[in-house]
Amino acid sequence: MNFPFKQAACILDQLISHGFEAYVVGGAVRDYLLDRPIHDIDVATSAHPADVVSLFKRTIPVGVQHGTVAVLFGGKPFEVTTFRSETGYDDFRHPNKVDFVLTLDQDLMRRDFTINALAMDRTGKIIDLFEGRADIAHRQIRTVGRAEERISEDPLRIMRGIRFTSELCFTLGNQERAAFLEKSALLKNISVERVNQEMVRLLAGRGVQEAIGILFETKCIHALPLLENAELHSGLSGVRFSILQSVEERWAAFLIGLGIKNTHEFAKAWKWSRETERKVTRLIELQNVRRLADWTPESVYFAGEDDAKAADRLLAASGVVNEAYLSLLEQQVIELWRSCPIHSRSELAATGNHFLHWSGLKPGPWLAKVISQLEKDIVNGNVENDLEVIESWFKRWQITQKKQS
Repeated sequence: MNFPFKQAACILDQLISHGFEAYVVGGAVRDYLLDRPIHDIDVATSAHPADVVSLFKRTIPVGVQHGTVAVLFGGKPFEVTTFRSETGYDDFRHPNKVDFVLTLDQDLMRRDFTINALAMDRTGKIIDLFEGRADIAHRQIRTVGRAEERISEDPLRIMRGIRFTSELCFTLGNQERAAFLEKSALLKNISVERVNQEMVRLLAGRGVQEAIGILFETKCIHALPLLENAELHSGLSGVRFSILQSVEERWAAFLIGLGIKNTHEFAKAWKWSRETERKVTRLIELQNVRRLADWTPESVYFAGEDDAKAADRLLAASGVVNEAYLSLLEQQVIELWRSCPIHSRSELAATGNHFLHWSGLKPGPWLAKVISQLEKDIVNGNVENDLEVIESWFKRWQITQKKQS
């Protein structure tokens, strides 16, 4: 059998030539067997960190206390970790004690799921101690050893397991399902940042609806921030997440599906960045506007081309708009956007200084009001974006304002 990880071959060769064992382990082997894109290639070895550092020219001590050294080779980092065992997880994440061990078997025993406890030697032979290949063939997620023990070590494994069901379209083993239900409350001990990372990937998976179903079935959803009373109904279970194209679109669909109105409160509880909160809030607002009316040049202009398309995708994902018409709706947005005389306020021929000069007035709320009205009139084709034309328009605007006051 050929060794498929050509980029890591030299690293294994260097370790083996100096008398150490070395294997590619974990997700890279799993993804190779699944014919999925391979991103990170991790190496497990009998060499200790000091040995690894001495054997390679460029290394970074990313986690020496846990036996991990990043080897820079061919412009890429490869994490090389000493065979190890772990005991005690008082903080539900980091082991209290890490011991370097002598064999690959001992190292593989500490891993979370059978599909991640696979290794490949330099000849291409796969080492599979826990029937990970059979689980891949049966498309199921099972833990290495007792599920309760693996979860108690690091409860985030609950979210990882459910996330894998989404990404890989696998089922969850019966024992694991029961353990997730029993241990679901332990998720409250996990930092929300780690949970958020798993949710982002879960919502992007092809099996997201099945994964959401598991979250509710195991009551794990109720251990997550602000979701204590979440209920699964058609608003969420009917969402076609595959239509959506960004993290923010998927979060918006998730909140809409659950009927969560206070995006700011949710964003704060989940420790989103301000930019993520802003984008999700805006998309929810835009799809609400879009539910009530078709796009116009003005509404597309103020939404922006990309966000207008995203709002239509949200409506299609929730079934308000027929997905078959989505490409047509996208083309309409493109045409409306192209028809706009301007695409941002910075393109206005007149600036605030022009209005101050023409009016002889001091800056005040009136200035923002006049620029906003001008922007709308130009977008709607009522005024040409020309400085002389705008000056005449402004004089008429002043007269109108005086009459109204």
